[in-house]
Amino acid sequence: MIHIAKRARRVGLALSVAATVLSLTAVSASAQDNGPADPGVRCAAKVGPGQYEFYLPGEKATDVNGNKWVCGPDGQWFRDYSSLVRPPAISVTASLASLSAATLTR
Repeated sequence: MIHIAKRARRVGLALSVAATVLSLTAVSASAQDNGPADPGVRCAAKVGPGQYEFYLPGEKATDVNGNKWVCGPDGQWFRDYSSLVRPPAISVTASLASLSAATLTR
Protein backbone atom coordinates (compact mmCIF):
# COMPACT_ATOMS: atom_id res chain seq x y z
CA MET A 1 0.00 0.00 0.00
CA ILE A 2 2.82 2.43 0.84
CA HIS A 3 4.57 1.52 -2.40
CA ILE A 4 1.50 2.58 -4.44
CA ALA A 5 1.26 5.92 -2.58
CA LYS A 6 4.91 6.75 -3.33
CA ARG A 7 4.44 5.86 -6.96
CA ALA A 8 1.28 8.00 -7.24
CA ARG A 9 3.13 10.92 -5.64
CA ARG A 10 5.99 10.57 -8.14
CA VAL A 11 3.59 10.44 -11.09
CA GLY A 12 1.74 13.50 -9.80
CA LEU A 13 5.01 15.41 -9.36
CA ALA A 14 6.16 14.43 -12.85
CA LEU A 15 2.85 15.57 -14.35
CA SER A 16 3.02 18.95 -12.59
CA VAL A 17 6.62 19.50 -13.74
CA ALA A 18 5.64 18.60 -17.31
CA ALA A 19 2.68 20.98 -17.21
CA THR A 20 4.92 23.78 -15.91
CA VAL A 21 7.49 23.23 -18.68
CA LEU A 22 4.79 23.18 -21.36
CA SER A 23 3.21 26.38 -20.09
CA LEU A 24 6.58 28.21 -20.02
CA THR A 25 7.41 27.27 -23.60
CA ALA A 26 3.96 28.36 -24.75
CA VAL A 27 4.42 31.80 -23.14
CA SER A 28 7.84 32.36 -24.69
CA ALA A 29 6.63 31.21 -28.11
CA SER A 30 3.87 33.81 -28.15
CA ALA A 31 6.26 36.75 -27.60
CA GLN A 32 5.66 39.62 -29.99
CA ASP A 33 7.98 42.22 -31.44
CA ASN A 34 8.03 45.53 -29.54
CA GLY A 35 7.79 47.57 -32.70
CA PRO A 36 9.07 47.83 -36.21
CA ALA A 37 12.79 48.46 -36.57
CA ASP A 38 12.04 50.62 -39.60
CA PRO A 39 9.51 53.40 -38.92
CA GLY A 40 8.68 53.69 -42.63
CA VAL A 41 9.35 57.46 -42.66
CA ARG A 42 12.09 59.02 -44.79
CA CYS A 43 13.37 62.51 -45.57
CA ALA A 44 14.37 63.09 -49.18
CA ALA A 45 17.36 65.18 -50.22
CA LYS A 46 17.95 66.09 -53.87
CA VAL A 47 21.60 65.48 -54.72
CA GLY A 48 21.44 65.99 -58.47
CA PRO A 49 19.02 66.22 -61.37
CA GLY A 50 16.57 63.41 -60.77
CA GLN A 51 18.72 61.93 -57.97
CA TYR A 52 17.62 61.74 -54.35
CA GLU A 53 19.07 60.37 -51.14
CA PHE A 54 16.76 59.20 -48.38
CA TYR A 55 17.44 59.56 -44.68
CA LEU A 56 15.90 57.94 -41.60
CA PRO A 57 14.55 60.13 -38.76
CA GLY A 58 17.40 61.48 -36.64
CA GLU A 59 20.00 61.41 -39.40
CA LYS A 60 21.82 64.64 -40.21
CA ALA A 61 22.76 66.16 -43.55
CA THR A 62 24.51 69.32 -44.78
CA ASP A 63 23.26 71.26 -47.80
CA VAL A 64 25.38 73.03 -50.44
CA ASN A 65 25.29 76.27 -48.44
CA GLY A 66 26.76 74.60 -45.33
CA ASN A 67 23.47 74.59 -43.39
CA LYS A 68 22.98 71.51 -41.24
CA TRP A 69 19.62 69.73 -41.20
CA VAL A 70 18.08 66.87 -39.22
CA CYS A 71 15.46 64.46 -40.54
CA GLY A 72 12.38 64.76 -38.32
CA PRO A 73 10.06 61.96 -37.14
CA ASP A 74 7.42 63.12 -39.64
CA GLY A 75 9.73 62.98 -42.68
CA GLN A 76 10.31 66.75 -42.77
CA TRP A 77 13.71 68.45 -42.46
CA PHE A 78 14.43 70.94 -39.67
CA ARG A 79 17.51 73.03 -38.88
CA ASP A 80 20.17 71.50 -36.67
CA TYR A 81 20.78 74.29 -34.22
CA SER A 82 22.78 72.01 -31.93
CA SER A 83 25.76 72.22 -34.28
CA LEU A 84 25.94 76.01 -34.24
CA VAL A 85 28.85 77.45 -32.32
CA ARG A 86 27.90 80.42 -30.23
CA PRO A 87 30.43 83.21 -29.97
CA PRO A 88 31.75 83.80 -26.47
CA ALA A 89 29.84 86.30 -24.40
CA ILE A 90 31.48 89.69 -24.43
CA SER A 91 31.09 91.74 -21.31
CA VAL A 92 31.03 95.44 -21.80
CA THR A 93 32.09 97.60 -18.89
CA ALA A 94 31.03 101.16 -18.90
CA SER A 95 33.29 103.60 -17.15
CA LEU A 96 32.36 107.09 -16.16
CA ALA A 97 34.64 109.65 -17.67
CA SER A 98 35.28 112.68 -15.58
CA LEU A 99 34.39 115.83 -17.39
CA SER A 100 36.18 118.99 -16.51
CA ALA A 101 34.05 121.96 -15.84
CA ALA A 102 34.31 124.50 -18.59
CA THR A 103 34.47 128.13 -17.68
CA LEU A 104 32.47 130.44 -19.77
CA THR A 105 33.71 133.91 -20.53
CA ARG A 106 31.80 136.76 -22.03
